[in-house]
Amino acid sequence: MKTTDTMGTPTRTLACEIDNIMVNGFTMDLPLVTKEKEKEEEKGGSKSFSSSPTVPSDMQYEILCRVALDDLLRQCKWVCKYWNALTYNSTFKRFHSENTQSISGYFIQSMKKNRYHTSFISINPPSPSSISLDFMPTTDIKIEASSYQAQGLVCCVSKPHSTIPGYYVCKPVTRQWRQIPNPKTRYITEKMAIVVKKSQPLHYKIIRLSNSKTGCSLHCEIFDSKKWAWRMYFDNVKLPYYIILSLEPEVLVHGSFHWLTFGKHKQIFACDIDKENWSLISLPQSSASSSSSEEEIEAMNYDFQIHKTLVNCEGHLGLLYSSRSWMELWVMEDYMKKTWRKKYRVSLEPLNQMYVGGYSLLALDTMDMMLVKKFDQLIWYNFMRGVPTKVMKLQNLDHDTHHPLNSDNVSCDLK
Repeated sequence: MKTTDTMGTPTRTLACEIDNIMVNGFTMDLPLVTKEKEKEEEKGGSKSFSSSPTVPSDMQYEILCRVALDDLLRQCKWVCKYWNALTYNSTFKRFHSENTQSISGYFIQSMKKNRYHTSFISINPPSPSSISLDFMPTTDIKIEASSYQAQGLVCCVSKPHSTIPGYYVCKPVTRQWRQIPNPKTRYITEKMAIVVKKSQPLHYKIIRLSNSKTGCSLHCEIFDSKKWAWRMYFDNVKLPYYIILSLEPEVLVHGSFHWLTFGKHKQIFACDIDKENWSLISLPQSSASSSSSEEEIEAMNYDFQIHKTLVNCEGHLGLLYSSRSWMELWVMEDYMKKTWRKKYRVSLEPLNQMYVGGYSLLALDTMDMMLVKKFDQLIWYNFMRGVPTKVMKLQNLDHDTHHPLNSDNVSCDLK
């Protein structure tokens, strides 16, 4: 099988067996053989890996529902397409949360009277009200980034409007926090992102993109928890004048953070955390799998009334187009060649009939569920079935930002 590192980058090829996964706190040796046969070339011939019988899919499902979140995201999801798809399935995520007490949801943050207000929302148990930032040393705190990995780390800034703010890393589920050194705060923060490189021992990195006072160049610093210090990642990058990074959260796939850009010519800004470089990726232009012409796709890219959102589509970079009446998902099927494929288009008319007066799409929660905001309501809408699954009412939803969070309930050493 193909295994990957923490950022979704293939690292090596192994036999199609996985051992030593954690199930409800116990280590189990499971010779789980996938249905997909992997072959290796041997002097013009081929040899198939096979030995053990295939475990029935329903039994695999029950086992994976009880696997520790860290093992699920770091090992199991890379075994085969079926296991990977399960981690993006809303029903599976609910059962997994119930069995492992892991958390999956969003921090919703808004500003009122020049102070930040934070709430945590989730469609899955346990109760979201138990997750907060009230354990932090200050109440005036802004979330800058959250990790996609099982450790559930969040990067925060206290007194963000002061000349010398404080920077923190915390794990809200276990109520742990640690202050980290300040970066070069003379630059204005544009974007931040955090990634866990290793779980045992914990190793994480934080990227900070910032603008100079003139706003004409981009600076990037990286914080490494091993070295406990910031260093310059790349400096004084002259981006095209039209490049403005989107306010929405980044998408981490293939070892790079991705942000959609604003402006006349929309592109995707990609920042590779290991190779320490950046690039601009074009939006979909054409696809053999789509009936849309190149002119129609280009019109969607330039139409400001069609909302565009970067998403993680089962480990691939995805772009979601949405209008009042439909939603269309495109997936970058070949990241090296930068080729896009249209995955589906679904009607949003049922949503329009239920929520007259407009709404905004916040996130693609799973491959069948999206998070929608309607005034003071947050709605999990199953767009495949055309029905809302859960509705929550929150105050202070003006000028809000959202930060996705996956987390186990295992304490970790933040230093």
